[in-house]
Amino acid sequence: MFSKKEEKRAPCTVEQCESCKKETKRKFIEGDYIFKETSPCVSCKGQLRITKIFGEIIKT
Repeated sequence: MFSKKEEKRAPCTVEQCESCKKETKRKFIEGDYIFKETSPCVSCKGQLRITKIFGEIIKT
């Protein structure tokens, strides 16, 4: 009778700077995990750390 429509999701990673608290979202890269230190912040040169990993729904 009712069926749930299959939703496609794209994995995303959110990084946050430990100094200025700026957040950036990017595509998930194999090897990402929560609390992983990544690259320097483009704003203040502080350390970026992964804070969230989630699946974003792709609109078709």
